[in-house]
Amino acid sequence: MTEQVQSPTPMPLGCPVDLWSEQFNENFWPEINRMQASDELSVHTQGETPCYVATRYEDVFKVLRDWKRFSSEGGVAILGHDNRSEPPKNEGRFLPEDLDPPAQTGWRKLLNPELTEEKMRRFLPAITKEIDSFLDAGIAAGSFRVMEDFLRPLQLRAVFSNLLNLEGDRIDDWMKWAHDIFVGETAEEAETAFVSLYTAIDALVRERMAHPIEDDLVSMVCQVEEIDGREPTLAERIAVVLPLSIAGLESTGTVLGGTIHHLATHPDDLAEIVADPALIPEAVEEGLRMFANVTVLQRTTTCPVTVGRTELGPDAKVWTSYNGANRDPAKFPNPHTWDLHRTDKNHLAFSIGPHRCLGSNFARVMMTRVLERMVEKMPRFALAEGQSVQYHSMPTRGIHEFTLTVQP
Repeated sequence: MTEQVQSPTPMPLGCPVDLWSEQFNENFWPEINRMQASDELSVHTQGETPCYVATRYEDVFKVLRDWKRFSSEGGVAILGHDNRSEPPKNEGRFLPEDLDPPAQTGWRKLLNPELTEEKMRRFLPAITKEIDSFLDAGIAAGSFRVMEDFLRPLQLRAVFSNLLNLEGDRIDDWMKWAHDIFVGETAEEAETAFVSLYTAIDALVRERMAHPIEDDLVSMVCQVEEIDGREPTLAERIAVVLPLSIAGLESTGTVLGGTIHHLATHPDDLAEIVADPALIPEAVEEGLRMFANVTVLQRTTTCPVTVGRTELGPDAKVWTSYNGANRDPAKFPNPHTWDLHRTDKNHLAFSIGPHRCLGSNFARVMMTRVLERMVEKMPRFALAEGQSVQYHSMPTRGIHEFTLTVQP
């Protein structure tokens, strides 16, 4: 079923856009659609630096695949809070995300075998227990907040307990820091949370270097003796564990939030997967396509290059919109429509090429199990009446909060 999206307002080609503005947030899809209609990249000014925003599938795909001309080494991530007055980051914080081949290859060879679907499925019993605990409490109450009472604590506990092997008494602090990094109310709050999490990860890395845990991903990062022909530094080990700690925390829950909100407001689409739970993997893929949360990630050009009809020089900042690419009408017919029977499922929710998301298998496993348990435990639910649903759109797109009622 179609999501209601108002018609875009015609604007001049290549016109500027303020991605951090409330106007952009309130008119997100009309703005994205307007930008996609132009062969020229729109320009957002970050500090005094022009950032060229790619929203069409073809353009985003080109940028993500071509690491030689669109480098990640100037920093990929754009963390939360309104920082439009600050220049773009020009240094990497995360490994291997902020490396290009061949420098990133050693880390990916180490990490990829530990993050396969088969390896992630070993966490299913623990994840299922957490899901059931949260859902049972919501069902007993008759209603619950989807983000605060269910998805945020679920994803944080799933990552921290299973991927990082953190003890229970640490998890609450880490949960708060990870949440505030992305959706903190102020720039100061987000920066303080980042510093706190970094400090905690520094301590965790030192601890696992001295006292490794068997069959533990963090210990493996801390104990590896050689990457790319030399021993990794402490700072490099921290920079690998940091994205393992936060990269999947906001994204998985946000995509699930959008998916659950859609099902709550489109009862026919909910009834379809209730009637045939074998469609849940298709629902996961359509949820990833429609509710991909990444509004912008950054690349830096290494030479003169053209994207669409926009000619860029070296050291230009290009911002790629994954959620825009996934609703590009040139790629996906009726892109704002939920359709479990699409023939083209090649969305970019997890990126493409050498920087494809390391956590994609973990995300799919968790999303699938959440929908399976919801369909089984509460096959009828709806959006609670009288609430105003608000979105955030930078640097990720998602719903702040909404409440479900469980129906008999």
